Amino acid sequence: MLKNLLNSVCISIGIGSFIYLLNAVFGQFDAVQPKEIISVWIASMLIGIVSSLYYTKMSGSLVTVMQFGVGIAAFTAIALVNEWITISLAEILFYAAAIFIIMLIIFISFYFISLLDSKKINDKLNNK
Repeated sequence: MLKNLLNSVCISIGIGSFIYLLNAVFGQFDAVQPKEIISVWIASMLIGIVSSLYYTKMSGSLVTVMQFGVGIAAFTAIALVNEWITISLAEILFYAAAIFIIMLIIFISFYFISLLDSKKINDKLNNK
């Protein structure tokens, strides 16, 4: 279980860091601040912790809902703390929706990768 937890956390931190770097490359930030990087790591780590629940007997659908909920809450909170958005309902909802869309794209990508992996495994088993 610890191996799965560490693996999930590392993958999540890597994805979160990559998305943060893309924002920096495209000029979304004036300067990259250490506190912002650490906050992205923390939010990503929280998603990774929830992602490790896939390796338990918990329903995959429930874990996915929890993953999205934790991700949206964590990244919206760090956006408020880092002053990327103001405390207005419109900005919070827009930011939360953007996070949802990003997470959905990542989820769909991982889903299709797992389908391709399953197909390769089935092909190898059928060839034996």
